[in-house]
Amino acid sequence: MAGVRVEAGSRLHAGFYTVDAGWSVKWGGSGFYIDMLGVKAEAWECGEPRIEAPPDYQDVASLVWERLKPRVCARLLEGPPRHSGLGSTTQASLALGLAIDRLESRGLGVEGLARVLGRGRYSLVGTLLFMHGGFIVDPGTPGPLKPLARLEVPREWRFVVVLPSLPRGPGEDVEEPLMKPRRPGPKEEALMAKGTIMLASAVARGDLGDALEALKLVQAGTGLYFSRNQGGVYRGDVSWIVGEASRDGIVLAQSSWGPALYTISEANTAGSDASLLRSILAEAGVGGRVYVAEPRNSGAVTVLY
Repeated sequence: MAGVRVEAGSRLHAGFYTVDAGWSVKWGGSGFYIDMLGVKAEAWECGEPRIEAPPDYQDVASLVWERLKPRVCARLLEGPPRHSGLGSTTQASLALGLAIDRLESRGLGVEGLARVLGRGRYSLVGTLLFMHGGFIVDPGTPGPLKPLARLEVPREWRFVVVLPSLPRGPGEDVEEPLMKPRRPGPKEEALMAKGTIMLASAVARGDLGDALEALKLVQAGTGLYFSRNQGGVYRGDVSWIVGEASRDGIVLAQSSWGPALYTISEANTAGSDASLLRSILAEAGVGGRVYVAEPRNSGAVTVLY
């Protein structure tokens, strides 16, 4: 075996269904995997081990190097914009780690790598999506890497992803104090729980209308919970975009801390929704990109070469 390449997608977080609700877990959430803005990593035999990564991913490369101490060379070929709500740290670190693990025949697997690399402290969604793809409801943290629910996303659905040119979300060092759990209020708790059950049901039934309504509920509950940290139900600097989209009949969700926003459309309407969202960005005087992505109903793929 000369080398191993790992290809994976990107994670869109839908929100949480429970936070510190008196159970044995603190955080339980859900999310989708998309087949765009993903990651590619590879590892190969070489004389002088090293890890290479784009400048924005040097912290990920350093973490993998320190934790795994590889005897081979590895590099991250591509990844989504960092700290934008797409789960870039989890996807990139697991992709690099899996390439090394397979090439060196360590046998850690994704579950072992997640422990070694410290993934899943607040949400298991990204790691489970890396493993399985589709739509995931995680079992809550701390917990095993077993989905509470894993569903195929209808093939005719599309994710319209907005990446505004706005400040990044917090890095993990800044995020940690923001994630100190507290018991949510009754309204937050009800919105999150009802929304997640409704969302899973809608995905299973292929009911896009119910899925969007459910996403609104999950987002409202999660956003209320974090409103003291981000200035409202949505980040203050994306609220106008979300409001304008709503007036035009488009439901936008904020993925994690943003600034990534997304909606779900049918394949035949995703293009027009994307055009409308580009117009809203232009009207707001905000640069950025709008992507139309297919669901990714499989996890990371390993290719030997």
